[in-house]
Amino acid sequence: MSTTLRFVGIGSPVGGVVVEKVVDGRGLDAFLRVPYLVHADDPTWVPPLLAMEKSRLTPKKGPFFRMGEAQLFVAMRNGLPIGRVTAHINRNHLATQKDGAGHFGFFDCVDDQGAAHALVEAAAAWLRERGVARMVGPFNFSINEECGLQIEGFDTPPAVFMTQSRPWMAALLENEGFSREMDLLAYRVDPNNIGPRMRRLTQRARLTSRIAVRSPDMSRRNEELSLLVDIFNDSWSRNWGFSPLSEAEVESLLGGFSRFIRGHFARFVMLDGEPVGFMGFLPNYNEAIQTFGGKLLPFNWARLLYRLVADRFSSGRVVILGIRKAVQDTPLAGAITAVLLDETRLEAGKKYKWVEMGWVLETNTPMIKICEWSAGPPAKRYRIYGRAL
Repeated sequence: MSTTLRFVGIGSPVGGVVVEKVVDGRGLDAFLRVPYLVHADDPTWVPPLLAMEKSRLTPKKGPFFRMGEAQLFVAMRNGLPIGRVTAHINRNHLATQKDGAGHFGFFDCVDDQGAAHALVEAAAAWLRERGVARMVGPFNFSINEECGLQIEGFDTPPAVFMTQSRPWMAALLENEGFSREMDLLAYRVDPNNIGPRMRRLTQRARLTSRIAVRSPDMSRRNEELSLLVDIFNDSWSRNWGFSPLSEAEVESLLGGFSRFIRGHFARFVMLDGEPVGFMGFLPNYNEAIQTFGGKLLPFNWARLLYRLVADRFSSGRVVILGIRKAVQDTPLAGAITAVLLDETRLEAGKKYKWVEMGWVLETNTPMIKICEWSAGPPAKRYRIYGRAL
């Protein structure tokens, strides 16, 4: 393998490790192979679909490259890819946050500090060359995609579009000078067994005549998508790390399966007839792809298609939720959120054993309270790290 991969070297080996820039398809294949080694003995691992991963990592296809630039790195030892990381500049983030931060992501590494050191230094050097002052992540590629390093909840597989790490990875980053920027929490709600406090809140909210809900009108898909993005960007604009969501990012998130995401998987909430909030959840298709080995061919595509069309899943995840800033600080904010979540419960309770509410910022006290009333303690915790350059 080492004789056929065409990389551009970036420096001397560190502890027998050589970190190389990915510059072609063969290098990208090596980048995509790293998690297979890192998670080789992990029974909870869900290999992502390689076709979708290749698409979003390719500059001509991935939506991130419309708003930023990135470099992929692979750590090699004896011809084998044992670690990976990306370094990237998100122009939308910098324009919004003005924090001078560059990002890293897609971090996977065997339990080897030398390999982690080499990867971090390669990414840091690339970011320094572009004049940023800090290095924050992991983001794959942005806060609107998978983000955070998993630090708790390793005993169960992840929900759809959530990251998956190994227990040693946090120490690898912390030993390189990274410290916590923010924790992200994921809660798993039994839709048929929410707590009594949440049930009472929902019952009171349902009595408010000013609040109503509707499903998206799929005959007006583009207009509804634009409304979703507008509500999300308004509702999240004051949150930590906010970067504006684009319609292209939503389409990429859904991948090739958007045609099967029907209107009953989402709700708009209306206040006095005006749309002020949105909730969207997805079937947890990780259930289906866990045994695919990342491949759709020759027959896995048909298996997945059948399960998507028939909705043969037992779990799901709320992937987007928000209410407009104008109502966030009003007495009705909690009621509106409760109604949105209850719509998820009513839909999911027909067949799902659990629905993940994730992720939630550790500083979002009102949402944490609602999640804990519904589900108890978080099922998983993810961490965003940062360090100065």
